[in-house]
Amino acid sequence: MRRSGILLVVIVVLILALSVAAYFVISGGGGLFGGEAQATEAPPLSTIVIMAQPVSRDDLIPAAALVEIPYPEEQISASMFRKIRDVADIYYAKYPLEQGIPLTKELISERPGVLQGGSDVARTIDAGKTAITLPISRLGAVGYAIRDGDRVNVIVTTNFVDLDSTFQSLTPNYTAMVLGTGFLPEQLPILSMSINSGGSASAQGRAELDPTLNQAMYLVPSETQRPRLISQMILQDIQVLHVGQFNLTGDQTAAPTVPEGETPPPTPIPDIVTLIVSPQEAVSLTYLLYSQVKFTLTLRSPDDPNFPLVEAVTLQHLLSQYNISPPAKLPYGLNPRIDVLTEPSVPASATVQ
Repeated sequence: MRRSGILLVVIVVLILALSVAAYFVISGGGGLFGGEAQATEAPPLSTIVIMAQPVSRDDLIPAAALVEIPYPEEQISASMFRKIRDVADIYYAKYPLEQGIPLTKELISERPGVLQGGSDVARTIDAGKTAITLPISRLGAVGYAIRDGDRVNVIVTTNFVDLDSTFQSLTPNYTAMVLGTGFLPEQLPILSMSINSGGSASAQGRAELDPTLNQAMYLVPSETQRPRLISQMILQDIQVLHVGQFNLTGDQTAAPTVPEGETPPPTPIPDIVTLIVSPQEAVSLTYLLYSQVKFTLTLRSPDDPNFPLVEAVTLQHLLSQYNISPPAKLPYGLNPRIDVLTEPSVPASATVQ
């Protein structure tokens, strides 16, 4: 099979060489056809790349399947390849490539599967990547400034709580009272258990020594456990595939057409964004998505390929990083009492005459 392939390539090369020679004779050797021979310069020769072996569709084109042959410079088109190194192990066959045909840009692609069925969006995703959709909000998507093709960083914010590792429930545990008659001879021990008050009123506390009375006291929590907030940037330099929902027909990313004379509907506010990530990043984002964490996207500059590593932010990090000291407990305070911060109301500006 290999010998026959090599023989076929040799025959093709000979045919092309004879064609080139015939071209020289016809264009410059008029004396052969009854005219007077004229001395003309031979057109300069270059090389083109042809298929030495067939390559199946969507296969990577190897150097062993190519060969360079001489060809008139004036007949080489811009879509032809001159050197094997310009195409070998770089491009894929868009169609089945037969042995002996010149290789052109119309016959190759930068990735396999460009002619396969499916969505147009899938063809824009690089090999080794995948797309995943996340929810967004106005505050979590830079005020909806993000557009298709932008690069973003992904920040997640979530709460942590303490759990009983056996029960997998929030701590503190609820307590109960165990009563028994002790151990009597020749009788089984009799034990009974009852919950004193039930619910959060029987939460497990801790014993502390009161420094004033010098008496041991048993303290119980006054409220349920407060979750501990944490934020961290988990992904950087992620490409945005599309903002909002894809069209179900036609161009998947194009805006729907409006008949002439009709008023176009208002642009819907996007509530999702589709990102191009690695398969492992997609799995991590899926776990976080179903963990009900809050996603925040930050918009990157297109001229900023590098971004510094950042630390996870907790309350302790804020206090130490920005030198924030907790307020002292003073014998006086503000009136009225403020428990929740609210946005101050600003009166309307007076009209300038």
